Amino acid sequence: MNKPAVSSSIEGSGFEADKAFDGNLMSRWASDEGSDPEWIYVDLGSVQSISGVTLKWEAAYAKQYKIQVSTDSSGTPVQWTDVNSTTDGNGGVDEIDFSPHNARYVRMLGSERGTPYGYSLYEFEVYGTSSP
Repeated sequence: MNKPAVSSSIEGSGFEADKAFDGNLMSRWASDEGSDPEWIYVDLGSVQSISGVTLKWEAAYAKQYKIQVSTDSSGTPVQWTDVNSTTDGNGGVDEIDFSPHNARYVRMLGSERGTPYGYSLYEFEVYGTSSP
């Protein structure tokens, strides 16, 4: 929670990427409307062992998306590894478990919107152990 976050776009002021990692269900990240693909990632600050995420979608959800991780140390990750892929998302809350992966960055890459709007997350929670 409250780690640095980056997104491909924001709908406008008040919908920045860090809103998805603030523990507040009254705030949210929202991407540009009508655009695919879009993404959001969090920087955990150091490499951690990650084994799951929870996505709490607003009404604008992803129908198709991937959860990806990276151990890049450049500050702007380039190499991503897929740890989960969803092709039939329906919004609400997605609790996703996967085999543990080392990661400093964790990303949701949306490739197909479930609505005509953008992508919007109230919260993007990352789970795992504290050391790789």
